[in-house]
Amino acid sequence: MEEHENEIYVGIDIHRDYGVACVQDPKGEIIDEFRFGNDIKGINEVKEKLGQNKNKGHIAIESTGNMWLVLWDKLEESQLDLHLVHPLKTKAIASNKIKHDKLDAKILAKLLRGDMLVCSYVPPRDVRDKREIVHLRASLVGMRTQLINKIRSILHKYCIKYKGSLYQTAGMNFLSSLELRPVDVSAIKSYLETLKTLNAQIESVNTQIAGGDSEEIKLLMSIPGIDYYSAALIHSEIGDISRFPSHNKLASWAGLVPSMHQSGTSFYNGRITKEGSKRLRWILIQCAHTSIRANPKLNEFYGKIAKRRGENKAVVAVARKLVKIIYAVLSSRNPSFYGNPEKTENKIKRMKKIAKK
Repeated sequence: MEEHENEIYVGIDIHRDYGVACVQDPKGEIIDEFRFGNDIKGINEVKEKLGQNKNKGHIAIESTGNMWLVLWDKLEESQLDLHLVHPLKTKAIASNKIKHDKLDAKILAKLLRGDMLVCSYVPPRDVRDKREIVHLRASLVGMRTQLINKIRSILHKYCIKYKGSLYQTAGMNFLSSLELRPVDVSAIKSYLETLKTLNAQIESVNTQIAGGDSEEIKLLMSIPGIDYYSAALIHSEIGDISRFPSHNKLASWAGLVPSMHQSGTSFYNGRITKEGSKRLRWILIQCAHTSIRANPKLNEFYGKIAKRRGENKAVVAVARKLVKIIYAVLSSRNPSFYGNPEKTENKIKRMKKIAKK
């Protein structure tokens, strides 16, 4: 960062109930240091105090849980230069460079001045809003899956098997018709009522997601194994593809690259790092399973690796290949050559149909 006379460098350390801000000039002199309540009133005071430094204020905020979100939204309105600090990686730099392993407000401001921060990507607000909707769907579907597992647990006591989807109409009718012990009838009745509510909520969220009509989502749907829900989640997690210089960087951010271990002068590959976006990694693994069934080329690729290294590693390899395809599709803005144009068009038609509900 270039030093300018009127610029300020602010480190903000956020706790559950309060935050501490340290304001420094380009030479590292402390101009101001203040504490504020971690509530709407306190955050508005911070905005008022720092917002007057439009285009001249550089602010570093430590990403503690989700407590930084409201403050970030407020300061973003003032067009300040915001940086969300990756705590673990920045602590390592602080410990090495300035012999300090605690990221308080003063240290954050100092590292910000020296351009020594490791920062996390924060997408624009509209992308964050889309991400919240997609995350909501994932949470609701997860709740429904847990409920279905509870129901199947009851059915197992009676050696009853049902191959269809228990949350769909036929499955729910099947459950209602069962003659079980009164205690289990009561439990299933309660679960069915909750299932109906969850189904309605998921359908409502589906309509919101399908109504997005994003060009990126349509491009992602050209890839085998990726439907519009998966495409929406992938796009919301990745954001702007241009922030990744290569598909390898994207794979690394998804935590799908092997970890490296050194012994003497030798290096060894270990398990995948599982760093970065957990949701992106999860959905890529799910899509890998689907794409193996949907595309002969990916199925062949999976088969070759499965013979040598086992099924689990083969699925991860397919997920990494999907990352490469995703990167190419979003960077070139051309549909995937792995895809089938007719199948892609059918996916888009289904998406539009749901959006009209």
